[in-house]
Amino acid sequence: MNVITVLSSAAILLASSSSLAHEFIAADNTPATQLCMAVASNHKLTLRKEIREHNISRPVLTNRLACNNMSIDTFATLFDLENSANFLNIDMTTSTHIRDLSASINNTQKTLVISGSK
Repeated sequence: MNVITVLSSAAILLASSSSLAHEFIAADNTPATQLCMAVASNHKLTLRKEIREHNISRPVLTNRLACNNMSIDTFATLFDLENSANFLNIDMTTSTHIRDLSASINNTQKTLVISGSK
C-alpha cells in the first residue's frame, strides 16, 4: 500500500513540475474576452458553460471569434489547448504553418493578457 502511495505522489509531482502552463488574465469584461478566457481554461465544462451563457454555437465561435488577434485554431495551437480544441472540433494535427524560431523565445512569458475580438 505504501509503495502505491509513494509512486502516485511521485507521478503527481512530476506531472505538476513539468507543466509549462500559462496564466491567462482577462483584459476586460466583454463577452468575447469571456469566451476567450473559457477557451484558454482548456476545460470542456467551463467552455460549454460560457457558450450556453452567451447563446452562441460552436461553429460561430470557431469561425468568428478572435483571441489576441488570432483565430481560435491558431490560439489553441499556439498555447497547446488540446481539450478546448477537441471540444470545438479543431484538428490541431493537420495544420501547416511556418514557425519563426526566434519568435518562440518571446512566447516564454508565463502571464498573458487575453482580449477578445471587438
